[in-house]
Amino acid sequence: MRVVKLFASDLDGTLLNALHKTDPVILASLRRLRAAGAHFSIATGRTLRSNRALGFEGNVAVICANGSIVLDEQGRVARTALLPAGFAAELASAFPTAPLDFITAEHTYHQCSEERHVASYGSMPVWRKVVMRGMSMTGGPEHIYDCEPAQIAELEVCKVNAHIQGMGEASEVAAFIAEHDEVVNAPFDPSMFEVTRAGVDKGEAVAWLAGYLGVCEDEVAVYGDGGNDIQMLGRFAGYGHAYATSNGSDAAKSAAGNVIGSCAGWAVPRHMLRTLREQRD
Repeated sequence: MRVVKLFASDLDGTLLNALHKTDPVILASLRRLRAAGAHFSIATGRTLRSNRALGFEGNVAVICANGSIVLDEQGRVARTALLPAGFAAELASAFPTAPLDFITAEHTYHQCSEERHVASYGSMPVWRKVVMRGMSMTGGPEHIYDCEPAQIAELEVCKVNAHIQGMGEASEVAAFIAEHDEVVNAPFDPSMFEVTRAGVDKGEAVAWLAGYLGVCEDEVAVYGDGGNDIQMLGRFAGYGHAYATSNGSDAAKSAAGNVIGSCAGWAVPRHMLRTLREQRD
């Protein structure tokens, strides 16, 4: 079995603790990992525009927005995978009042007001609201509200997020997406929309990053727990280095083939360090 040189992990339900945050155990583990010469990458559906977000300390790569944006270990944008030309403009024109997030490498654009956008997440459980806050829910200079469809049409959009309450409009958006086989919807939760270009997912992005870093695919270990991790776990399962947390979905566990402990018990950072020790011995 090849030595693991790149570790890539989902955040919520996987690397982060039960409060969906980093903590001293997680950060110390990553410092030890990097000191040992291994690479580490976040692989998340969230939109992170810095490798120091959420308390990370730099020197980590960031695969975010379900693989459509990749930051290198210096925090620079290394790759963007744009939605097909015209798709975002067509979606914006078809649903001008829906609470859609149009995500670019620099900003997240919304056609509705901030208040309307926040209200779209009102029925979510608290833990989902925490996750969505990291997936471009609200706030800060990165967010631009009250945009017109013509403005969206001028953007280089990597991903579209949405949580649409009520079956009517949600069903219409789902039908619209289904008519476009050049895009894919791979949400972390069934109540969400997370739309990227077809063929773009966390697994594809991890493989791209491995090549960028000079690492072979069989030298990569990946960790996940949910719907938008399936492609990543399945891609690397054949090498024996795909792991789902015990709190993860059945689909994630099946795709990985290996199940470790819960995110609440720091299963991922502990497993990564154990892997390093076993490789060294």
